[in-house]
Amino acid sequence: MRMVAGKRYYGDKVMNEEEACQFRDIIKEMVSYAVSNIPGDFLPLFNWIGCNGSYESRIRNLGNRMDQFMQGLVDEHRKRKESENTTIDHLLSLQKSQPDYCYTDQIIKGLVLVSTLFKSVSL
Repeated sequence: MRMVAGKRYYGDKVMNEEEACQFRDIIKEMVSYAVSNIPGDFLPLFNWIGCNGSYESRIRNLGNRMDQFMQGLVDEHRKRKESENTTIDHLLSLQKSQPDYCYTDQIIKGLVLVSTLFKSVSL
């Protein structure tokens, strides 16, 4: 996450412990949902009769928490006066320099999320 946002969320040199715990919880929950078995995935009948319980609402809640967290990172980098050598800063500079292309906040958050998940899962 240091290359992406310029912050450490693991190890000894964590600057903001609350933010690091929030990030780690989101990643753990995302990975646990990615590897879990849902009955409706195997038999669609369970989806039609609603046997998945609160799975869909938990996924929506997780998506909202993740979106708020990523938007906070993007906003924090946008408000900073000096630019660092991070992925978010580079994408924000592309957003300013090339407004014709679709470097929206949504695209930036998606790229950050994908690169973060691949790095977290591969550890």
